[in-house]
Amino acid sequence: MKLFVRENQNLTETEVEIRCKERTDEVENLVCAINSATSVVIGEKENGDKARVYLTKILYFEAVDRNVYAYTDSDIYRVRKTMYDIEDMVANDHFVRISKSVIVNIRAVRRISPDSARRLKLLLSSGEWVIVSRNYVEDFKQSIGMKGNS
Repeated sequence: MKLFVRENQNLTETEVEIRCKERTDEVENLVCAINSATSVVIGEKENGDKARVYLTKILYFEAVDRNVYAYTDSDIYRVRKTMYDIEDMVANDHFVRISKSVIVNIRAVRRISPDSARRLKLLLSSGEWVIVSRNYVEDFKQSIGMKGNS
């Protein structure tokens, strides 16, 4: 694969063009990576300030008491969307639902450990652990390319 970056002062916005013989999994992965690098949600900090939060910075989303929060390495943002809306929005951006109340960024997962009752524990890049409930274990395994019950 060849990669070229060309600066053009006449452009009003950045353009990315992928030229390929055929649309392979590698090409699809590039498209997803480029899309997720520019995808944002609007989050609200505890003090009421609103900010654009890039999906690549979000470790996970969690529903707590009828509110949805986005967690990054350093901040927590309230997101005014439902978990279903977020699940649809991030479906192609390396996120997967791991419980009724949590959607995790699989790129933030550093370790996977078995837990009791057929659940899994995930260590995130922040050092925080989250639980994959048993109803979501197979979906999680499939999303990261793990096969079977191991």
